[in-house]
Amino acid sequence: MDVLAIFISITFTFLAVLHFYWSLFGIKSPEKVIPAIGAEKKVKTPGKLAAALVGLALLGFALVFLNRVIMYLDFYWLKYVSISIGMIFIVRALGDFKYVGFFKTSKDSKFSALDTRYYSPLCLLMGTLILILELFS
Repeated sequence: MDVLAIFISITFTFLAVLHFYWSLFGIKSPEKVIPAIGAEKKVKTPGKLAAALVGLALLGFALVFLNRVIMYLDFYWLKYVSISIGMIFIVRALGDFKYVGFFKTSKDSKFSALDTRYYSPLCLLMGTLILILELFS
């Protein structure tokens, strides 16, 4: 199960670095990573601070799972934090029923195509792996 925890931690670290990059240098193709109605109108336009905060949250998630391998903190409630992180990603995969997730209704943008093909499956995979890691170990 240590390999699974390391994989989850590496994935979260990669996503955190990506968000830090966006917060420093901006998003080069926002239509691919920001939900939109149609091809023109943006729905959510997070700023650089929001991207940095998401990066910090993802880095914190990475540290929670790295802790399972090297045990630098030994608190019983970290298991519940991990399960909560897994549930967050499963809920993200299901979506808000409008712009993100498998059950979105807005499907006519570049983001929605990429969300269906990559982002939502990644969230579902991460959430499922986290729950497997926490519930069966």
